[in-house]
Amino acid sequence: MVALLDAAWAQQIHFDLMLTWQDAGLLGVSGGVMVALRLFGGRGIPAQGGLIAEYFSLTFVATCVFGVFSYLAVASSGSLVDSALLAIDRMLGFDWPSGYHFLLTHPLPAKFLQIAYNSLFYQALYFCLLMGVMNNKRELRRMFWLTFVAGLFTNIGALLFPALGPFQALNVDPKHDFVMEMEYLKSGQPLSFTLAHMTGVVSFPSLHTTMALAYAYCFRHTGVIGWIAIALNALMLCSVPYFGGHYLVDMIAGAGVFALSLAIVTLIGKLRASADCAWRESAAECGGAC
Repeated sequence: MVALLDAAWAQQIHFDLMLTWQDAGLLGVSGGVMVALRLFGGRGIPAQGGLIAEYFSLTFVATCVFGVFSYLAVASSGSLVDSALLAIDRMLGFDWPSGYHFLLTHPLPAKFLQIAYNSLFYQALYFCLLMGVMNNKRELRRMFWLTFVAGLFTNIGALLFPALGPFQALNVDPKHDFVMEMEYLKSGQPLSFTLAHMTGVVSFPSLHTTMALAYAYCFRHTGVIGWIAIALNALMLCSVPYFGGHYLVDMIAGAGVFALSLAIVTLIGKLRASADCAWRESAAECGGAC
């Protein structure tokens, strides 16, 4: 449904998306492996393999779909709200330039924060493998839908509250790839992009903040691994303003997106469990009557 929305929206604003053979190959192979493992999972192939392939494929496709969604949202958005977000940060007493200049003069902590910021992909891959091997379908389902719902909220935020971030607003380092990409989307020039070269263009709310909290939450029952995940994601939260180009208010909004997404996913999970329970009770009563 989201992919269909992307397609209709792209046609409406004359947005051209080009797929390379590599893009098509990755999508095709991941989908093909998922179907094959799910079909033959009980015939000498562990069921965990199909579960891992299913989660990976769905997450990969969702990432592509929401990546396109974010470009469409920024391209269709109104006036930039950087001045308002920066004013809120100052009202909260958050001094972004001081933190940024501290990291420029202290390369070791900057390196640790950069590693933490860039760990999101590796956390996603490890989570997929760990929960798949553990056959923990419940946590895989929870994380997928957390990511999905959060993707909707953050992209809607990009549409309603577009911002280029402090790199450009404070003119400290405005040549980052994602800043130039956002500026191009807002420039009114022809919209033609390649899927493989898309970057993150959502500023408010901060998706990195949302995902750091989500992974810290979903790793919570894995013992030592869970504590390591909490520490790593705490570092990631510290890195978000300076390596993701975010205001503090972006992170506050990202935390709100996580809380709201978790509440929605938890509620839907409870409703689904209640419906399954009621169905089993009904089936049992029917079987007894027969």
